[in-house]
Amino acid sequence: MENNEPKIKLYSTDDVCKLLHIGREKCLKLFHSEEFPSIKIGRKFWVKADSLNEFLSHKVVLETNN
Repeated sequence: MENNEPKIKLYSTDDVCKLLHIGREKCLKLFHSEEFPSIKIGRKFWVKADSLNEFLSHKVVLETNN
């Protein structure tokens, strides 16, 4: 039996804090910024793993060009 459902990996704010080694306040500021691809579900914020990777790779390119 094949499972054809798409697999979506979501990161919570706690996950992003650990991945980026940043504090909770800085993380929440990031999630509230317009340029960050966050999703609000109920009272919690999430970000798709592929969106986070794209955001970070784009930020690295921008910062190395400046």
